[in-house]
Amino acid sequence: MEQQEKNYVEIFEQKLEGKDYDSLKNMLEAMHPADIAETLKDIAPIDSLKVFLLISDPQISGLVLSHLGIMEAGVERDILEHLTEEKIATIISAIESDEAADILNIFPEKKRAAILSLAESEVQVEVEELLQYPEDTAGGLMDHEYLAVNQGKTIKETINIVRQEILPQEARIYSYINIFVVDDKGYLVGYLALRDLLIKHYKKTLKEVMIKEIISVQPEIDQEEVSRIFIKYDLVTLPVVDKENRMVGRITVDDVIDVIQEEATEDIYRMVGTDDEELWQKSVFKVAGIRLPWLLTTLMGTLCSALILMSFRLTLDKVLMLVFFIPAITAMGGNIGIQSSTIVVRGLATGHIELNEVWSVLFRELRVGLIMGVACGSIVGVVAYIVGNNPLLGLIVGSSMFFAILVAAMMGCLTPITFKKLNIDPAISSGPFVTTANDITGLLIYLGLATSLIKYLI
Repeated sequence: MEQQEKNYVEIFEQKLEGKDYDSLKNMLEAMHPADIAETLKDIAPIDSLKVFLLISDPQISGLVLSHLGIMEAGVERDILEHLTEEKIATIISAIESDEAADILNIFPEKKRAAILSLAESEVQVEVEELLQYPEDTAGGLMDHEYLAVNQGKTIKETINIVRQEILPQEARIYSYINIFVVDDKGYLVGYLALRDLLIKHYKKTLKEVMIKEIISVQPEIDQEEVSRIFIKYDLVTLPVVDKENRMVGRITVDDVIDVIQEEATEDIYRMVGTDDEELWQKSVFKVAGIRLPWLLTTLMGTLCSALILMSFRLTLDKVLMLVFFIPAITAMGGNIGIQSSTIVVRGLATGHIELNEVWSVLFRELRVGLIMGVACGSIVGVVAYIVGNNPLLGLIVGSSMFFAILVAAMMGCLTPITFKKLNIDPAISSGPFVTTANDITGLLIYLGLATSLIKYLI
């Protein structure tokens, strides 16, 4: 596959250089939208725009933009900025409403309204409703391309409805794998798998054969919770209902896969003190602006460490050997803290750790910290004893390592849980934040203990 993508890039560049646009247009018609998007992100921006404009089918254009939004948001933005409002309106009218909303969310509100006014009236109503919800909620993920049938309809009648409503959209028929069943007032009462239409007796009503145990969410639910529900119940589609249990949309598994990838990527970036926004930023100044706040936080932490060292300079002057073990104690505390916080952050994200399990998680990390503290503290204590030829030095270094690791494990566990309770992304608590905090606590433990026993060390 990698070699094929490389060949696409070379072929695109050759055809553009030779101005062989007709051949390139025919080639695009035979390619999958994901392959087109993959190639567009790897060629020059001016060339990617030329190629995109050769795509004649607005539905394919919309799918290419959707794939670019996942792969390389910067390329998607560059292309959209060079399209006319009429062109964008045509594209969003040809794709599913949730994808149309994602594209429009890129623009300022004024331009978004101008584009939407040029789209088909039905599209305007659907997309305007979706745009009311934040992007990271169930409402922001859902679309209106679902089939809801009254429970009084027979299997035969439902098959006819499917033929009229779904089969013309056969390119996306997989997303209609479930048919939702509603009562006379529009309340969601069950669902029926599309395959069941082929095996149930055609005279039976949907009320007789539908599955009544249905899982649904409301539009305000966070997208991370939506992804956990999909994973827990192994869903393909999930209905979205209002407070009265009337259907307002549905979410499909392909959108949830995008969410899982997006959330995992976001967590990774935040753990190292940056943001996934820098992926599509071209300006090095903007990238530096994204990273700088966290680096400045880390810098302030290191300055605090420097002040601590200055405060204990008399102790360090009297027993120079103490200086040599500072890096070991601060580094181990930071490493243990990152391990604990990463495990807790990921556990919170996947739902394996719930907020009501705080004490059990803390107790586990405490026990793990005790074991690691004894192991690492014993090793470094023996080394300090041998190098310094002083058993008390070994005891101080080993004990400091033990307590630094124990505190780091607890901080790494408690910090993301605290952030979660404050409705702050727990991933922010990892990386620079935890490392810097544990450096400071490690130094205070080590030098405080050494100072209290200084008269026995000299």
